[in-house]
Amino acid sequence: MSIKTTVIGSWPKPDYLALPDWFNDKGNFTDGTSSKLTGMGGGYDPRSTNKARTEEIAKATEKAAKEILEKQVELGLDVITDGEVDRGTYYIHIMNNIQGIDMLELQEKVMRSGAYSTLVPAVKNKVYIEEPRCWREWERSNKLLPKGSSVLKYTIPGPMTILDGVKNIYYKTDRELENDLAKAINKEILALVEHGCNVVQLDEPVLMRYPERAMEHGIDNITKCFENVPAGITKIVHLCCGYPDKVDTDEYPKAPKENYRMLAEKLDNAGFDQISIEDAEAQNDLTLLSLFKKSKIILGAVKIARTQVETVEEIQDRVKSALQYIPKDRLILAPDCGLGFLSEDLIRSKLKNMV
Repeated sequence: MSIKTTVIGSWPKPDYLALPDWFNDKGNFTDGTSSKLTGMGGGYDPRSTNKARTEEIAKATEKAAKEILEKQVELGLDVITDGEVDRGTYYIHIMNNIQGIDMLELQEKVMRSGAYSTLVPAVKNKVYIEEPRCWREWERSNKLLPKGSSVLKYTIPGPMTILDGVKNIYYKTDRELENDLAKAINKEILALVEHGCNVVQLDEPVLMRYPERAMEHGIDNITKCFENVPAGITKIVHLCCGYPDKVDTDEYPKAPKENYRMLAEKLDNAGFDQISIEDAEAQNDLTLLSLFKKSKIILGAVKIARTQVETVEEIQDRVKSALQYIPKDRLILAPDCGLGFLSEDLIRSKLKNMV
């Protein structure tokens, strides 16, 4: 039995798709605002992607999604994404459909436990979803999926990650806001399932930034996001240690990898099918895997912010070590996180060696 493979989310946009995103400077603040910000990662203007949308961009987005899907199927990946090609960043797209969030009048905020500061959307009223929209993104791409055995999953941010990316002006406590965000996300997930999506990945890397909050209520809120999801739907939670806005740097303050151990047991008992963790960059003590008794583990096997290509032998050696602590049928390989930083050539080389 071979080990299954997947990707986590993003893929670089082709040059012909003039849609700004977090991975390039096309969508960065242009009015001198960025000079006031701190750290790596705060330059992206969350309004820029929406401003760029036209009918021509929509056609180019569909073309790009089709190409990205074909590339992943050709590589032999089992579970794939459309590269999140329609998005400016992995966690902001859903905010456009959440009532109560002001996407235009941005507010300054320090994010990711102090890693950087930036300008973010503001919560100015009660948050809720009127009509779910995420299913449209998934359905469009699923229609473009080449024939074969690859399955298309959908990625959606979690409550703690959204909370960390907004300024709370309305709610008395962040807990109240997180609870309402969980309800909104749940509405989107249920609509995805209703329209045929069988694999849903909730991206919640901020759990690693604030593990005490994660243990107190963050993981419970993820469970609420998946409430009433029927049996047979694969529920994934992704949590990495965070990344800067450039490759090959050690200057960005990542979340401590030791936090995986603090969260492992509660995550494992929360009813999720798969837990996705960073490992190629983090180089965890792999006894960590033995703490997961029920969940399948998506193990990061290639780095996503390094230009060095992992060899087949390096990946195989790491897998052999991992299999000392988790059975083969509960191990899945993936990149550490999204691939938007890297060139197409680097991605192909890394994924080919991983698969």
